[in-house]
Amino acid sequence: MIDPLLDHTVRHQVNMTQYGNYVLAKMIRILNLSDADLIGALNAALEDMDADSFKVQRLDKLLASVREVNTQAYAALYGGMTDELAAYVEYEGQFQYDLYKHVVPVTFSIASVVPEQVYAAAMAQPMQGRLLKDWAANLSASRLQRVKDTIAVGYTQGKTTGDIVREIRGTRALNYADGLLDTSRREVDAVVRTALSHTAQITRKRFTEENDDILGDEMWVSTLDGRTSPECRARDHKLYSKIEHKPVGHDLPWRSGPGRIHWCCRSSSIALLKGQKTLYGSRAAAGGPVDANLTYADWFKRQSAEVQDHVIGAARGDLYRAGKFDVKDFTNDKGRMASLKELRERDASAFAQ
Repeated sequence: MIDPLLDHTVRHQVNMTQYGNYVLAKMIRILNLSDADLIGALNAALEDMDADSFKVQRLDKLLASVREVNTQAYAALYGGMTDELAAYVEYEGQFQYDLYKHVVPVTFSIASVVPEQVYAAAMAQPMQGRLLKDWAANLSASRLQRVKDTIAVGYTQGKTTGDIVREIRGTRALNYADGLLDTSRREVDAVVRTALSHTAQITRKRFTEENDDILGDEMWVSTLDGRTSPECRARDHKLYSKIEHKPVGHDLPWRSGPGRIHWCCRSSSIALLKGQKTLYGSRAAAGGPVDANLTYADWFKRQSAEVQDHVIGAARGDLYRAGKFDVKDFTNDKGRMASLKELRERDASAFAQ
């Protein structure tokens, strides 16, 4: 039998990824619709510009219409994103309620969260160092700056206006994926997925606070595959106290928590019932289901040398298989992959052999 807390949480993460794809498609559609207007404004602005008359000051004036189109596009993107997040908070809150209603004895009452309050909290808390509205403004400014830089470099290199515009937009043959504007789409991808994870974690935190009387420690749940980050590999299945998120039986800090600790984080958390310390049944993993209490370190140990080298690098893989380091040792105190220099400093003899 599969532990319902883990089973439903993992299934929910899969659904969340698919929902992220849906939201991302909507946001990209907004940018795509603005691209034609932006390129039109760009062509008009550069109509009388050439290498001899090019000046940065003049370019700034000519790009006023381009700037306006760009600003409107990202304002629409931010509006669409906040609408989706507001709806998502309600869905996530209901999922948490239904999940624990399913596993908690009927003699206990379960409190639900107020979506409006959770949404306000999510918007008011920084996501990777900035509020969502600031990330939207930063994406807008970055795209405009890249356009300006491409124009400036293009004219100094003697390129024609057509060449420069094509470099910015890309070519139809490659569905414009080779253009400068495609960088903006990749940036939006990261922001959308991180914003959803950020909002989900804020919702889980508020739900835990509302049900403090029946919930105990929180368990960090990472994805068991080769794409999981060093920070999440090290924390998989680690327990943390609820609300304060202090490490329980280990020394790895919670930091921003699963879903928020880094860009596009796929980790989640499970608030265990009071007194519960382990799970039962199985959990999903690359290659098929495994025991529910199998940690990332245990899963990694079972993988082939090829998979291990893909995840941590060949040099680290050799050290791991030689018994010099455990998986968690490859993460430094900042939560990032430790460099080989750092590993040398930890164990100078490891590389001497």
